Amino acid sequence: MNNTISDIYNLIQELSWYFGNQGFDGECCGDLSLVEFMALKNVHIVDDITIQEIGNALNITKSGASKVIDRLENKGYVFREQSSTDGRVCCVTITGKGKDAITNIEERYSDYVGEMLIDYEPDALDNVKNVLSALVISVRKQGFIKPI
Repeated sequence: MNNTISDIYNLIQELSWYFGNQGFDGECCGDLSLVEFMALKNVHIVDDITIQEIGNALNITKSGASKVIDRLENKGYVFREQSSTDGRVCCVTITGKGKDAITNIEERYSDYVGEMLIDYEPDALDNVKNVLSALVISVRKQGFIKPI
């Protein structure tokens, strides 16, 4: 195996560890698990998103996505309603509480990353962003992550 590729894999894995629950004293995103946060983020980004579309975006089954949406609905972050374009379809809509949660979580993580990278020059920050973007694009091309 190519050592550089192995090193890249290990670095990604380590970053995943630090950006998961460990980075925030055992909690990912307030009272949300990471999968709940990612589902909520999809609902925030896409108007009239269906549970099937959420499942596809997260690479989980429709049944799994429905359970995640149930938890989000019970916490008051989303609600289900009929599609405005097709009454036969159930869509998920974000609440004000859900929008506030997304804003607060993204600000918290942005501050976290900003503190880590505070000593980097703007060109170095652009390089980090470009490399991470290239990795995400490559993963999406493999079909593991569906674009939002």
